[in-house]
Amino acid sequence: MIKFQKLISAAFLTSLLIFNTAFTADAQRKLIFEENFKKNLHQKNWLTANGSWEIKDQALYGSKDVNWAILLANKSLPEDYVLTFSAMAAPKTYLFEVILNLNGSKFLGILLNQLENKVAIEDRSLFADLENRGTFVHSTGHIGILPKVGRTKQTDWQDWKIQRSGDQFFIWINQEAVISFKDKTGFVKSKGQFGFAINGDAAIKELKVWQIKGKDALPPKDFKSPPLLKPFFVFE
Repeated sequence: MIKFQKLISAAFLTSLLIFNTAFTADAQRKLIFEENFKKNLHQKNWLTANGSWEIKDQALYGSKDVNWAILLANKSLPEDYVLTFSAMAAPKTYLFEVILNLNGSKFLGILLNQLENKVAIEDRSLFADLENRGTFVHSTGHIGILPKVGRTKQTDWQDWKIQRSGDQFFIWINQEAVISFKDKTGFVKSKGQFGFAINGDAAIKELKVWQIKGKDALPPKDFKSPPLLKPFFVFE
């Protein structure tokens, strides 16, 4: 009887340890935003700043007009986060851009450039005055010196994962490490909005944002992106 009670106690302690370990691991990553685009685009969650947007087959399709198609989430990003989604850009789409940490007009742009077959990170600005600027989005600082890598054009669905850990950003596409960036000057502000900019036609689905802390917020040790492309020019 005593031996049986000891076995029960040992099993209980083991189960408790596993539960506590799992809870601690889960506590490092908290889902704070999810959008499956099943019905209408809720205005409390999203702002369609420009272009046409239509939900079809649990995906959101965006098309530009004379200017970019712009979609912004009415949700502030946490300090450290993981953003995941699937995206598909039409073959003739020039740029598909992820807007990160939009504060005021400034944001960090992750650009899938299908004309030049590359992925680039740029210091960007979003302008509401179209008459003066001509389009919604422009690179406004650090022009030509932020990282970019070559990437073969793909026009099917691609799974994106973006992680911010402190002053570092890491981007994977289809589970492949693509590009990273360390903000040494601090021009990327914390929190702010996220969204998408499309110079052409593209679709987005299965979007999630996690707040990460502790070990989950540490930079990935095994991240290795392709060789960076050298800039063609640099403005002084």
